[in-house]
Amino acid sequence: MNEELNFINKDLNNVLQQLVNDKTHDMGADVQQRKEKVAMLIKLHVRHLQQTVITHRRRRQQRARRRLKQMRSFFMQQMIQLQSKYMHMFAMLRLKHAQLDNLDEEEPTALNSESPPAEIIPTAHSEFWELTVPQFSDEQFLNSLHVTRSTFQMLCSQLAPTLQSVPELTSPHLEHISAEKCVGLALYFLASGERISIISEQFALPRARTIKCLKVFCNAVMSSLGKALRLLPQSQTDCSNVLAGFRRECNMPAALIGVLAVCCIPLRGKGKGQGDATLRMEFLLDDRMLFRELQLGNASGNRAPLTPLFAHAPNPLSQLPLRCINGREVPTFVLAPVHQNYPLRPWLLQQYTDPVAPHEYDFNEVADHLQELSDCALHRLMSRWRFLSQPLDISFQTASCIITAATVLHNLLEELSEPHMLEWGNSVDVSRFRPPPIFLNQPDSNEDSLRALDVRDFLARTISSTEM
Repeated sequence: MNEELNFINKDLNNVLQQLVNDKTHDMGADVQQRKEKVAMLIKLHVRHLQQTVITHRRRRQQRARRRLKQMRSFFMQQMIQLQSKYMHMFAMLRLKHAQLDNLDEEEPTALNSESPPAEIIPTAHSEFWELTVPQFSDEQFLNSLHVTRSTFQMLCSQLAPTLQSVPELTSPHLEHISAEKCVGLALYFLASGERISIISEQFALPRARTIKCLKVFCNAVMSSLGKALRLLPQSQTDCSNVLAGFRRECNMPAALIGVLAVCCIPLRGKGKGQGDATLRMEFLLDDRMLFRELQLGNASGNRAPLTPLFAHAPNPLSQLPLRCINGREVPTFVLAPVHQNYPLRPWLLQQYTDPVAPHEYDFNEVADHLQELSDCALHRLMSRWRFLSQPLDISFQTASCIITAATVLHNLLEELSEPHMLEWGNSVDVSRFRPPPIFLNQPDSNEDSLRALDVRDFLARTISSTEM
């Protein structure tokens, strides 16, 4: 291809030189001017041809590298999953082998004893916490509560002062609920996804007191560990770390501060009015896919439309300082989810609806990658706390309280590098929770939209120019 371009350049340069140097006596000034215009058009055509050929060649190389990277990532994910399954099967086989050895040791003792063998008491649902859970192995404990024993003890020690001061748990007229039982009940509800009625039976508590125990736990989490749900980055150090993280991840210019995502969770509790009720969960993710901002709303049919995060100025995002990208100042922005009718703002960008130019496709590829990461973050949250992956049989207020605390705990466990088993998410499909588009009553601002289009176009061209 390079030889063909050099040949075209050489041939056209010769033609241009002949047109410029051809000065016959019978030639008028207008003919010479026309020749110069023709020469300029040919020169522009050659430049366009060069740019087109080089651009297409670079696009093919980039696509080939992306496919290779995706195949390598897919291969590594499959290997990790196979290794995890192998370790799980190995642990189960070792456990069964140990149980068989224990039975072999106990049978001779029972045969030689004159007294009748001790009767094995079946474990009832009401004795689940008192008798069954203490006998769990570390693996069973992790798969039941989705936290390790050490992390469970850490949570109990941090939340105990708050929980022990709550009258509902320590009232002399009611059965005393220890801090460990309250934490265990809440974690088991979050991790198992069982209905409230089943949780009440397993922990031998009335339904009303079970819900009260969940609320008390969530309030204690928010008061003691609420800082784990950090807000939009504000400090210079925090902003710089998030901007640099997104740039390393997806080659986005250092002005992206977060990725917005949204999902809808069905509610089937009482007292929500007529029609299907859903809880709309809108959240902001940082470069480590931790939850920064969280907005919960009742998206029932008889409710007013919800206002998206950062849709109207002024807001904390629009007040962040400008970032210098290639000598131009651009606002710090977040990426809005696709097909949700978010308003286009300089601080709230989204994909090109109908991309045409190569740089528009490049911007959409980066945006698609970030949306995939947000889906992975939501899948990780729902697979850790499986109560989110099915309709909730509680009211909107209770669900909002529990979801907020669950998000805080998820951030905390992620920062602690708590184990997250792949099989937890086998039955979780985040595509089932995609919400319908929002409808805004207020008209869009032409000035903000034009500025946003200009900023997005500049960022897209920057991505194309820096992509390798």
